[in-house]
Amino acid sequence: MEKPLDAKELERKLKKDQKAREKEEKKIKAKQKEAARLQAQAVSDGGGAKKSDKKLRKKGATDESSEDFIDPETPAGQKKLLASQMAKQYSPAAVEKSWCAWWESSRYFEADAASSKPPFVIVQPPPNVTGVLHIGHAITAAIEDAIIRRRRMSGYNALWVPGMDHAGIATQVVVEKKLMREKNLSRHDVGREKFLCEVLKWKEQHGGAILKQLRILGASLDWSRECFTMDELRSKAVTEAFVRLYKDGLIYRAHRLVNWDCTLRTAISDIEVDHEDLAGETPLEVPGYKSPVQFGVLISFAYPLEEGLGEIIVATTRIETMLGDTAIAVHPQDGRYKHLHGKYAVHPFNGRKLKIICDAELVDPNFGTGAVKITPAHDPNDFKVGERHNLEFINIFTDDGKINEMGGSQFEGMPRFSARTAVIDALKNKGLYHGTKSNVMSLSLCSRSKDVKEPMMKPQWFVSCNSMAKGALDAVKSKKIEIIPPQYEQDWYRWLENIRDWCISRQLWWGHRIPAWYVTLEDDEEKDMGSYSDHWIIARDENDAILEAKQRYPGKKYQLYQDPDVLDTWFSSGLFPLSVLGWPDDKPDLSTFYPSSVLETGSDILFFWVARMVMMGMQLGGDVPFQKSDKINLDIKRVHGYRQWCNKLWNAIRFAMNKLGDRYVPPATIAVCSLPPVCKWILSVLNKAVGKTESSLEAYKFSEATSSIYSWWQYQLCDVYIEAIKPYFNESQEFESARGASRDTLWVCLDMGLRLLHPFMPYITEELWQRLPQPKEACTKDSIMISEYPTVVQEWTNDQIENGMEIVLDTVNKLRSLRPSTDTTKDKSIA
Repeated sequence: MEKPLDAKELERKLKKDQKAREKEEKKIKAKQKEAARLQAQAVSDGGGAKKSDKKLRKKGATDESSEDFIDPETPAGQKKLLASQMAKQYSPAAVEKSWCAWWESSRYFEADAASSKPPFVIVQPPPNVTGVLHIGHAITAAIEDAIIRRRRMSGYNALWVPGMDHAGIATQVVVEKKLMREKNLSRHDVGREKFLCEVLKWKEQHGGAILKQLRILGASLDWSRECFTMDELRSKAVTEAFVRLYKDGLIYRAHRLVNWDCTLRTAISDIEVDHEDLAGETPLEVPGYKSPVQFGVLISFAYPLEEGLGEIIVATTRIETMLGDTAIAVHPQDGRYKHLHGKYAVHPFNGRKLKIICDAELVDPNFGTGAVKITPAHDPNDFKVGERHNLEFINIFTDDGKINEMGGSQFEGMPRFSARTAVIDALKNKGLYHGTKSNVMSLSLCSRSKDVKEPMMKPQWFVSCNSMAKGALDAVKSKKIEIIPPQYEQDWYRWLENIRDWCISRQLWWGHRIPAWYVTLEDDEEKDMGSYSDHWIIARDENDAILEAKQRYPGKKYQLYQDPDVLDTWFSSGLFPLSVLGWPDDKPDLSTFYPSSVLETGSDILFFWVARMVMMGMQLGGDVPFQKSDKINLDIKRVHGYRQWCNKLWNAIRFAMNKLGDRYVPPATIAVCSLPPVCKWILSVLNKAVGKTESSLEAYKFSEATSSIYSWWQYQLCDVYIEAIKPYFNESQEFESARGASRDTLWVCLDMGLRLLHPFMPYITEELWQRLPQPKEACTKDSIMISEYPTVVQEWTNDQIENGMEIVLDTVNKLRSLRPSTDTTKDKSIA
C-alpha cells in the first residue's frame, strides 16, 4: 500500500502544484493576448482573417479554434464570462478565476439578522495576526466552508464569521525582534507608547495575511462582519467582561505561582509551554547564554543539621533554587528520618533554618534519598507543600532571571544558570557536594522565546473557575453541547474536574490593558503599586475609576495609576462567540445568531479555548456559545487524489454536454414511470447517494459523505450510465424515445450531482453548473451556491430495479474477469 503523504510532503506538493498553476495561467494569458492581437489584425487588414484563423487553430484543438477555449476577460466583481466551448482539460487557474469576487460582490456570503430562515452559525477560530496560511488553516477552512455552503444551500440563514486574534505574545515578539534587528533597540529603550505605535504600524503592513489568503481560497466567510480582537467593539466587550466577572466575585488578585518567561518578562499560559523530553545529560542553547547549559542531571548535596545531628542529603535538577529553600520534607513513615521530625537543617550560605517536615503526599520514600528540598516560591509541587505547612515563600529571581538580594550577596546579580555552576562550586568548597548523575527528565520551554520556563511567585489577576467549570461539565453531560468525536468527552471531564484558577494577567504591552486602577493615598506607608489589596478599583474607564475613588476616599488626597499589565489573549478569544455578534450591546446579530451551531477546531485547544468559551459564554451570555464542537480528521492523500479527479469530472461533463447538444432545453419535471430501466436505475442510486450524503453531513462524517458522492459520480454515472446510453445517441429512429428520456435524465443527474458536490468543490462545480442549460419555466438561481441542496425524491427509489441492475453488473464483471490476459480490449468508460 502506498504511504500517505504527511503534512510537509503535501505542502511541498501544493507549492509545486501552485507553481504549475501559475505557469499555466501565464500560458492562458499569453494565448488571450495573442488571440486578441490576431483578431485585431484580422479586423484591420480584412484579408488577413483567414491567416489569423490558421494561427489560432494551430494553438488550439484540431477541430475547434483556440479562442473558443479561452475565457473572455471579466470585469472585477462581475459574473464570469465563459468561453463558448469547454477546454479539453481542467485548468484550476482558469476555472477559479473571477468566481469568488463575483460571489462576494453579489453578497452571497452575507447573513441577514432580519431573515425568517433558521440560523446556522460558525465562528471561525481567529487566526493570529502574525500568521500566514499553512496546511492546518487550509484544512480547517475547507471543512468549515463545506459545512456552511451546504447549510446555505439547504435554506438556512448561514453565517460564517471571520475574525483575527491580536496574539499578544506572538505579535510582541515579532516586533521586538524587528526593533532589535533594525535599530538595535529593545521595547524598554523606546518606551511603551512608541513601541505600541511600532506594533500598529507592523499590523497595518503585515498583519492579517491569513484572512487575505482565505479570501483568495474562496472561503465563503461573511466578510462584512470581519473583526479583530482589539478593534473598538471587541475591546469594549473585553472591558465589560472583566468588570462583570469582578463584580460577580469571579476575578480576584493574588500572589501565586505562574509560568514565567525570563526573556519576555511575562507570565505565559500552559499552551505556550513546550515540553522536551531528555534521556539524560544534555547540553542545550538557552537565550542570553553564550555557552550551552547542562540539563538532564540530578545533583546531590547535603544540608548540615542542627544540634550536631550530622547532615541530610537531598537531590535536585535545579540546584540554583536551593537558594530559596525553606524546608526539607520526609515521609512520616520513613524510619530513617523519624528522629529528625521537627528538627532543623541550616542553610550553608545564609544561615536560614530549614524545618524538617512530614508530607506523605509529596514524598516517595523509595525515590532517591527519601528527603526532598522544598522551594515553595519556585516549584508547583513545593508551592502546595508550602501552603499545607505554612512555609515561607522566598522569591530569589528578578524578572529577567537573575539572582536577587534574597538569593544572597554571594550570588546576587548572576543569571540563574550561571548561578547553577557557582552554587555547585560553593557546595564543593564547603564539602557538601555529593555528586551528579544523568537523569531522565522533561524540560519546559516557552514556545515563543525558547527560554526555559521558570515557576515564579507574582501578584496576578485570576479568574475563579470552579463554578463556571461545573456549568461547562453539565452542558456536555446533558448533551446541550455535543463533542464530536465523543472520545474527547473524557478529556473534557478530566480537564474541567481538575481545573485550576486561570491567571489572566500578562506583563506585556501589546494587548487589552487591564481595567484596574490602583489608588495611592497620601498617608500610605507603602507606596508601591499593589501594596494594599483593598486599594484597587475596577472600572470601565478612567473617568469611572476617578468617580469611584472620590466616593471611596472622600476628602483624601490620592493618585490613580492603571495596572500596566494586559490580559491573556485567551481572555478575549474566550469571548469571541459573543463579541463578534456585538455583545454586550443588545444587537440584532446577538439575538439572531447566538448561540452558534458548531465549532470546528483542534483537540489541542479543547481546554485552552473551547472550555473557556463555554464558561464565559454561559456566565456572560446566558447560554452555551455553540451546540456542537471536535477534531475532524482529514486524510491528506485523499485530498490530493480528489484534486486529480477534477480532470475526470471535467471530462465527464464535457462529454455529457456534447450529448445534450446546443439547443437542448431541460424539462421542468421528469416523469420517472416512462423512463427506460437504466434511467430509473441511475435516479434511484442517485437518490441513495443523496440520502447517504445528507445523513453523513448531519453527523459530520465528511469522509463518508465525499465517498458517497464520488462513488456515484465515478462508478455509477460515468462508468455505467453514460456508457449504457451511448447507443441511444446514434441516428437510428428506433432509439428516438429512449434518446430523449436518457438526455433528460442525464441533465437531472448533472444538475443534482454538481449541487451535491458543490460544498466540497465550489469553484469547479460553479463553472460546470453555469454551463448547464436551464428549464425555461423554472425560477433559476444565478449561482450554484444559492441553489437548493439536493434532497431525497421518494418516487425515484426503486429497489427492484437496483437489485436487477446489480445482477447485471455483477455478471458483466465476472465475464470481464474471464478475459484472456492477452486480450487488449480497452474499457470504454469515459472516466
